Amino acid sequence: MKISDLINRGAGFEALAEALPWSDPEFSARTLKHHLAQEHDWASRRVDVIERQVAWLAGRLPAGGRVLDLACGPGLYTHLLAGRGFKTLGVDFSPAAIAHARRRAAEDGLSAEYVEADIRQYRPEGLFDCVLFVFGEFNEFSPDDARLILKNARVALATGGFLLLEEHTFEAVRESGQAPSSWWSCSLNEGLLSDRPHLCLQENTWDPESARAAMSYFTLDAETGEARFFRSVQTGYTAARLRELFAETGFQPPRRLAEKEWPVGRPFEGRMAAYSATIF
Repeated sequence: MKISDLINRGAGFEALAEALPWSDPEFSARTLKHHLAQEHDWASRRVDVIERQVAWLAGRLPAGGRVLDLACGPGLYTHLLAGRGFKTLGVDFSPAAIAHARRRAAEDGLSAEYVEADIRQYRPEGLFDCVLFVFGEFNEFSPDDARLILKNARVALATGGFLLLEEHTFEAVRESGQAPSSWWSCSLNEGLLSDRPHLCLQENTWDPESARAAMSYFTLDAETGEARFFRSVQTGYTAARLRELFAETGFQPPRRLAEKEWPVGRPFEGRMAAYSATIF
């Protein structure tokens, strides 16, 4: 793709976009660096907030209870929970994140298990006392995929177990879709979308009918001028629609957690919401 293709793009150009390649080894390795960084919250929130959240979870789980962490990334939650004596299973399709999580568990002698798989297709064995689906990953999936993931989570829960779902609020998703265009430059081994020095331009769109925000990223290689086009889409859910979705997939009406129960971290205050729900 050339820069002129971006300038002259017309209707249907979106079909040329690449989805963010979460399972690609190189992209996965770059993402892992941001997961582990403590100077920002781009890929994962900071450890001090996660520790407070894990403490809340630990107080609501039976001793030695089982926890399934969907889209677990590098195991930031599962590692801490396993350290408290819980049996944990993390699932993610990022090879670098899973490799990191397994390595940490082995180094610390923890029994945390990790599976490299797509959470839409993966079916764990046994039942769990808690299923985690946090940090707004829920919004990244299409409504049909989100419904499928919730159905599978319901099947995986033991009687008396609960789902902990954290989403970007409807208002936050809409705001992302309506945000003005922006651009930034990345040096060698600095960017998420490329290891090479490049310029990244971002455009955002909001579709009120489908309640979906699309974030388009155009990378321009500093040496070759080659252009690549990536797109990420989030779906926003009102509180009413979220209750409907929980009911459709076999859950009781969810309870939104207060900030003192589940702190989301300063960058996400008012932009993320956590819900706890049990099964029928």
